[in-house]
Amino acid sequence: MLRTLSAPQTPRSESQKLIKLKIIQEQAGHAHASTTSLYTCVSSDFRTRTLRRVLDETISAALGTGQGSEG
Repeated sequence: MLRTLSAPQTPRSESQKLIKLKIIQEQAGHAHASTTSLYTCVSSDFRTRTLRRVLDETISAALGTGQGSEG
């Protein structure tokens, strides 16, 4: 049985990541993607803490409690 391969060999999510990286690279004026990638890689711990802080502040503001995150 012959097996044919579909046109895009890269999964959609990976393609979307590459497109976003290219857009960021162009907006930042970087000549090489490796320069841009330095700024787009963060640790999962930092990402989680930052997202939690921003979400807490956003929810507090939306609820009108006026309290930001603690720590």
